[in-house]
Amino acid sequence: MSEWRSFASILKASWFDIIILITTFLLTVLVDLTVAIEVGVVLSAILFMKRMSDIAEKKIGHGVDTDVIEDYSDIPDGVTIYEISGPLFFGTAKTYTRVIESIGLKHKILIIRMRHVSFVDQTAIHNFKSTIKTLQKSNVLIILSGVNEDVSKTFTKSDIIRKIGENNIFERFEDAVLHAKNKIS
Repeated sequence: MSEWRSFASILKASWFDIIILITTFLLTVLVDLTVAIEVGVVLSAILFMKRMSDIAEKKIGHGVDTDVIEDYSDIPDGVTIYEISGPLFFGTAKTYTRVIESIGLKHKILIIRMRHVSFVDQTAIHNFKSTIKTLQKSNVLIILSGVNEDVSKTFTKSDIIRKIGENNIFERFEDAVLHAKNKIS
C-alpha cells in the first residue's frame, strides 16, 4: 500500500520492481492482501538473490579497489565523510539515511562514499531522496564519490543525479575531496 506518487515512481524502476509492484497490486485487489504480501515477499527475495548473484559475477576478476584512501587528516573543517558499504536496500535504507541526515546536518559539506554500494532498491531511493531534500533545505552540499555504473543508472532514472547535481558526483574520492575544499574556500 502506498500513495499514488510512490506507485508512479516505482514505474520508473527496473522491470523486475515493476513486475513485483503490479503483481502485488493485482493480488491485493483481486485476491487478498495476505496473499499479495506473501507473493510480494517471495518475489522480492528472488530479486534480492538475483541481484546478489549478478554482483558476485561482476566482482570475479575485479578485486582491486582503486579508490582506497583511508587517511582523512587532510579533510577541511566543515566537511565530513560517510561511507556506505554493501547494498542499499529496504533492509538497510532507513538506518543509512538516518545516519547520513544526522551527520550531514552538523556540517556544510557531506561526502558520501559509495564505492562498495552494489545496488539500490526503490525503498532506498525513496529514503535517500527524502534525506537529500532535508539536507539541501539546511544548505548542506552533498557530494557523491565512487558511484558504480548500475547505481548511477538507478540514480539517473530516479532523478537523484539531477537533485544532487552532476558536478557534485565523482568517480574518485580524491576528486570529491578537492571539490569540497574548493567549495569551502
